Amino acid sequence: MFFNAKGLGLMRLAMFASLLVCYFSSLGQRTATPTFSFGGGFSSSNYTPFWLRANQFGAVPTEENYVQVGAAASVGYRKGKKMDWGYGVSARLNLGDTKSDLLVQEAYLKGKWGIFEISAGRKKYIQGLADSTLSSGSYILSGNALPMPKVEIVVNEYWHPDFLGGYLGFKGNFVHGLFDNKRSDVDHIFLHQKSFYGRLGKPNSLFKFYGGFNHQVQWGGTLKYPDPTNQLAHNGKVASSLKDYLYVITGQSMAAAGGDTAQYGMNDAYNRLGNHLGTVDVGMEIDSKFGKVFFYRQSIYEDGSLFYGNNITDGLHGMAISTKRKQGLLKLVFEYFNTTSQGGAGGSGNTVGFLRGQDNYLNNGVYREGWTYLGRGLGSPLMTLDAETDLNSGKDIYYDNNRVETFYIGAEAKIGENRLILRGSLSNAIGGYGSEYIPVKKQIALGLQWERQIFVFGQDAFLSANIGADMGSWKKDLVGGNFTLSVPLQ
Repeated sequence: MFFNAKGLGLMRLAMFASLLVCYFSSLGQRTATPTFSFGGGFSSSNYTPFWLRANQFGAVPTEENYVQVGAAASVGYRKGKKMDWGYGVSARLNLGDTKSDLLVQEAYLKGKWGIFEISAGRKKYIQGLADSTLSSGSYILSGNALPMPKVEIVVNEYWHPDFLGGYLGFKGNFVHGLFDNKRSDVDHIFLHQKSFYGRLGKPNSLFKFYGGFNHQVQWGGTLKYPDPTNQLAHNGKVASSLKDYLYVITGQSMAAAGGDTAQYGMNDAYNRLGNHLGTVDVGMEIDSKFGKVFFYRQSIYEDGSLFYGNNITDGLHGMAISTKRKQGLLKLVFEYFNTTSQGGAGGSGNTVGFLRGQDNYLNNGVYREGWTYLGRGLGSPLMTLDAETDLNSGKDIYYDNNRVETFYIGAEAKIGENRLILRGSLSNAIGGYGSEYIPVKKQIALGLQWERQIFVFGQDAFLSANIGADMGSWKKDLVGGNFTLSVPLQ
């Protein structure tokens, strides 16, 4: 009966995937191998275990038992081509106990010319210096939510200009994107994003040093809630003209520009346009014949506290150790994530710089659902939304648990044809300033992933299974698991 009730959804997914694959394949003499997948998950509670759903680009439901079917296809760039194009598409249908969701994780076109790439659509992406496979998640963009639709110009790999002798490399991106209109706070919100990172050292150097920043802005839109005094917008509209876009890109203070309340709400007229947030990152890598050791730190900025050094203790601190072995232990990652300072107990409007604080990370007074997309947090999953725990009685979409301290370990090993990935975290929820938890509320989350290549009907396939457990005072103790079988169609 369960499958019969969902039969229409299965047909929709199959038709959607087939149409997309056929369309993209018709764009030129390029072939893609579509992959179809089937799986499911269960939990002993109404929540999915943390390390089974975190940083999965929104693919795994946060609650309910489910069955999942999916399809994907992509075409990459050809070797030796200065100019080329490609595409990717990936869709999943989650069939839950009480609801079903069709998720388009990726649907994009891309093209390159030399070091530059331009893409349009929904494409998986993370932001910030961190380990690319085992990190608990970058502070600002961790891959925890579905990718946002955007247009992006990017230099993906470090470019080493010849005139610098190959010792300095640079990369970065520039993005215009869109938030969803299912939010309860503001419609038609834009995303501005840019980043710039540098690397000192040649690609084969023993020591390499990294540094850079990323800058994200939520801006524009129409309020869905009343604002009779024009405190947060001007007649319900948040500034979104081309001139305003330039203010957003540069981060110019509107107070310095005159504080024009005839065009802007009070909030924007005396601050910067939009919700500005991001990290300043540094790193060092030791690359020897035995393996690599990568040290990294992401420092948080949002309301000016980092400029004054008030929240210097906050951020993501990590060390990733990668071996060059084919068997046994392949990688270890240790991280310490801290957001408990937030600049201190003083308000952000304090005229004395070193007293500015209470940054209330990833939340915002105008965009009340905060730094989220389609109900999922875009930032580190270690900071949770109201709807994701039982810390508070509400089930709203905003960060009610953003003052946290977490110790994290990740490990990857290969034994024969079996690949194992372990993730574990111990987190302390501190509570907001003036509403601290006494004592702090602790949570342990564990996840174990097993992967193996198998043969199905005489062709290669891929099987993975996960088991996870959450224990502590954030929610009821639980265990759960899931599995996925992926089969490429030759």
